[in-house]
Amino acid sequence: MFRLGLQVLESLQQGTVLVLDELESSLHPLLAIELLKLFSNPESNPLGGQLFFTTHDTNLLGNIAGLSPLRRDQIHFTEKSPQGVSCVYPLTDFKPRKTENLERGYLQGRYGAIPFLSHLSKVGR
Repeated sequence: MFRLGLQVLESLQQGTVLVLDELESSLHPLLAIELLKLFSNPESNPLGGQLFFTTHDTNLLGNIAGLSPLRRDQIHFTEKSPQGVSCVYPLTDFKPRKTENLERGYLQGRYGAIPFLSHLSKVGR
């Protein structure tokens, strides 16, 4: 958070876009959630600064710690085809129910964007 702190403050104070790769890198999951809440709160973000980030942290989809700090229209997935072509698509394409556990659905493969694991079972044979 010390590394990100100044960038976060600048984005919130100036209303700029902050781009982060691997948001959860070196951050406790609850701290990452609080960071997202700062950008969603009009009091802490009066100029409309935006946070654009990548993550592998499924906790941010909503979990035991509470509801997702993200709206469903803010969640997008990236999936790579077997040919190596990446496709980006929104969660809203799947029209999940409001009560649906997004983290569980994602980990079950309901929304795609999960790694190809079948080739790993062949390693070491």
